Amino acid sequence: MLTAGGQRMDAFERRTITIDRDDQRVVLRGHLAQSRTVFILLGALAALSVVAAGVSALGPSPSDGWGLAVAGVVGALVGAAVLIWIQAVVTRKQLPLGSEMSLAITEGTFDIDGAAGADRIRWGQLSNLKRVGGGLYVTVAPSNARLGIPGRLIDDAAFARAIELVGRPAVAEDRADLLGEASATGVLSSSIVFSAVDQRVARAALLRASWKLFVVLGVLALIGVIVLMLGVAGILPGDVIGFSAAVMAIAVISSTVVVTAVSRTVKRSLTIGTAQTLTIAPDALELTGPGGATRFLWSRLFDLRRTQNVVTVRSMPAKTTLLFVGRLIGDELYAAIEQHIRMASATAQGAPES
Repeated sequence: MLTAGGQRMDAFERRTITIDRDDQRVVLRGHLAQSRTVFILLGALAALSVVAAGVSALGPSPSDGWGLAVAGVVGALVGAAVLIWIQAVVTRKQLPLGSEMSLAITEGTFDIDGAAGADRIRWGQLSNLKRVGGGLYVTVAPSNARLGIPGRLIDDAAFARAIELVGRPAVAEDRADLLGEASATGVLSSSIVFSAVDQRVARAALLRASWKLFVVLGVLALIGVIVLMLGVAGILPGDVIGFSAAVMAIAVISSTVVVTAVSRTVKRSLTIGTAQTLTIAPDALELTGPGGATRFLWSRLFDLRRTQNVVTVRSMPAKTTLLFVGRLIGDELYAAIEQHIRMASATAQGAPES
């Protein structure tokens, strides 16, 4: 957007920063502050366990109640610690220390360039934009993921303009620019319209990728069952019954939460009837879908694989795994992607291209 004098307004200029530990900390604190409802529920669970133990202490078997209270408090503390750890890991992956991140605001898109690639997100896909502490946060549809970036990337003027643009439907010029840019520069391109089969394939792939977590939860559930049976049989003290029941409940609830979260993510990201286009550009792999357009530089991609109807590739430096429905990437496109990644790797290492 230009002023009368032909100068670009500050609110639309691209700003670039180098991620430091303060950026990671402020974004993490903001995410945790917005998750306070979960922590309140965990605290309520611990408090209810203590209250229940106090009531049971008046009965004939007070020790059983206190065992359950200890299990409830420990479970709440472990749950809170796990949530903080997971969010910390995600934040470090999204904002690798020492990497560069830039942000630009245009009339059509919210543009972010970071370690994993470049995202051009339509304003119509964004909602609930706000500052929390030193971070900036916005919800991105259709996945409803909460994106957090360092607040110093955007000044007050740009933030005010972004507030005005959030939720604005894309106009024809925006769509033409966003969807036409990849095909204009690309060597090969492929498009699909998502179906229920695609959702099932993606959901199964994501659940398989979480097998380590399910193994841990399964072991916890098995331990809980064994301890419960030994307690009921009188082999172990009755105090362990409440603890084992809590362990089983945590394992079952955690498994259910993971499966539900995966299912919801797939339904929002691969909405039936929406289209996705993958294009090979000279310098990047370009993905265009309902949420906007993303560019993944060839020099940052590695470990391309095709397994069980899906294609995965990892992105540096965060080592994020990108998953695509297998039918989006045919043999020709797969070979071309593989070649571009190999050539980029050879160039980065200073080796001759074969």
